[in-house]
Amino acid sequence: MTYISKLGLMALMTAATIAPVAYAQDKGAMKGAHIMMLDLDGDGQITRAEVEAAPQARFDKIDTDGSGTISLDEMKARAQAEAAARAERHFARLDADGDGQISPEDMQGKHKDRMSKRMDRMFDRFDANDDGTLDADELAKMQEHHGKKHHGKMHDGKKDESKQSEDAGE
Repeated sequence: MTYISKLGLMALMTAATIAPVAYAQDKGAMKGAHIMMLDLDGDGQITRAEVEAAPQARFDKIDTDGSGTISLDEMKARAQAEAAARAERHFARLDADGDGQISPEDMQGKHKDRMSKRMDRMFDRFDANDDGTLDADELAKMQEHHGKKHHGKMHDGKKDESKQSEDAGE
């Protein structure tokens, strides 16, 4: 690997290490969990040296054979380990009764109130004739709204004109 490509890889790894931290910190989503990944010595504080050393530490964690390069197999192994850890955390959150199994009650218990509120809002917004059902026209309006809200485009791929005028006014 050339010096330039190593430098590029280090820059990419720095961005990949710091960007989620900045996003989580900005949104308050992870309550500092991501930022503490930069605390390499575990003292509860992050120094400039730790931030600078974080990309190399992440590289070294993936480079399990110590060759100084990351193979596809090493990258896959790391991705699988991270996915497994996420699955374990997610499973633990869903397993409300702690019996090591997720039942429909476990899943509904965690999300039932939130889902009920979302369904209420959806029907309040899109059930135009208040009959308690969403017909084809109402579903089409819901899809149209979803496309505008999440993509700035209609589902047919055309740019949403109201979104363009909103953007121009900013």
